Amino acid sequence: MSFPFQKTLTTRYYDLDWNRHVTSRTYERFGYDARMEILAEIGYPIQKCLTEGIVYEPKSSFVRFLSQQFAGADINVTTELDIDENGLFLWKQELFGGDGKKACELESTSLLKQKGNILKPEVAEKKTFNESLALKPFSIHKKPESQHTLNHTYTIPFSDMNCFWNLTQEAIWKIFEEGRFLFFKEIVDFSLIQETDSTTFFMGGEIQVYELPEPGSNITIQSWIESVEKIRFYFRQDLVDSKGKVLASMKDEQLFVALSSSRPRKAPPEFLNKVIAFIETDS
Repeated sequence: MSFPFQKTLTTRYYDLDWNRHVTSRTYERFGYDARMEILAEIGYPIQKCLTEGIVYEPKSSFVRFLSQQFAGADINVTTELDIDENGLFLWKQELFGGDGKKACELESTSLLKQKGNILKPEVAEKKTFNESLALKPFSIHKKPESQHTLNHTYTIPFSDMNCFWNLTQEAIWKIFEEGRFLFFKEIVDFSLIQETDSTTFFMGGEIQVYELPEPGSNITIQSWIESVEKIRFYFRQDLVDSKGKVLASMKDEQLFVALSSSRPRKAPPEFLNKVIAFIETDS
């Protein structure tokens, strides 16, 4: 095969979110589909992986949303790949709408494991890989010890388990999305959207998976705000197991938008008053 690898997928009505735009998880789902097809092309089709006990394990991702898409959009997924000396797959993907405009940039890493050991694939066609790939630098820092967080207990659904019997990156995104809604419902109150003519758009973010949560396990979603900057804020979440171990972290960028005009606006004072206790301080 040759890179960049091209694949076109079509969005559906069930891919729309509450803002009537294609969900962030749809882009990750499309990216995953392309990644699985590439794995098959380089000698690791799913059936072989399942037969030989090879597991695909997602690690980190970085995403940026650039153009809103709706149902019925043909999305062209362009994928570049490199595999480093430690067996880490580096994926760089760009998703374009039918109008040719870039809708999403997606970078991610993953591993192939067999009996707990990381595989280091020797691929004959590796010369076709983009060996100059470099991931964007991550800015996630450890939660300050004194940070006030909103905590919710969450049970990982078995129904989110994939054919490898673990969670996909999309399933991890879903947990963080749930935590985001829980925070806004409890602290901000959805009625504030209408009262202040303001909503927020998820512009992008980064996720680091240190250890995949187990399907069926109970975790705690810890949520807080890293900073607020005029028309945007950075929302933080950690997934923590029953022993207090951080399994995954997310930082996402939220843009304040006027509901009536869909244009950026300054953070409403009502919002700041409600979340001030959850914003990181320098001390």
